[in-house]
Amino acid sequence: MGKTILVTGKEGFLGNEISQYFLNQGSRVAASILPRKDSVPNVSQDRRLLQYPWSRRSPVAAKNFVLQAVQEFGSLDEAWLVIQPEREAFPLAELAPLALDEGLDSTVKGTLYLVRELLQYQSTRPSLVLRFVFYDEDPTSQPPLAALHYHGLKALVTSLMAQAHKRQLTIWAYETMVPKAEEYAAFLLGSKTNQSGRWNVLGEKKTLMNSLFSKKDQ
Repeated sequence: MGKTILVTGKEGFLGNEISQYFLNQGSRVAASILPRKDSVPNVSQDRRLLQYPWSRRSPVAAKNFVLQAVQEFGSLDEAWLVIQPEREAFPLAELAPLALDEGLDSTVKGTLYLVRELLQYQSTRPSLVLRFVFYDEDPTSQPPLAALHYHGLKALVTSLMAQAHKRQLTIWAYETMVPKAEEYAAFLLGSKTNQSGRWNVLGEKKTLMNSLFSKKDQ
């Protein structure tokens, strides 16, 4: 029987690509989807896909997401957390305090709740592999809340990897300098050179010979 994989953000391109990849490999997938009115967890007919409406504002929802996946499939082998910040519509100075609270609850705090639950699970089952996937089409020009979400969680993951190395736990981290989500998905799921415990970055790499030839052709 295949692995059991937890994936966040199935409504997005990367989350859906990761989910479909593992389903095609014969694995079982517990995938979060955006919560809607009266939405409830549902399982596919072949019992291999659990879609869970995850409310990121609730620590209880994060706990229930992990519990539901374990109850349905018996265990967790990997967790893929796709972190893609939402861009606020107004400048920081124009955001009301309530909007700031809601933004933090649904981004930074929501992810922290789930990471906490997964780390607790990993503490009793060290074989669980955590994978953090950071993606933003243009991380160099992020609005304030998006920057806090993206770079704050990057700092968190760097810290977690340092701790995991000492405790012999497995944490992977990914980022891309290439804006095309299709290339990033192929990098995430197809690369044989990625390593745990460090940042694996997809970017345009030029060797010295490539630079020489490009100058010669100009």
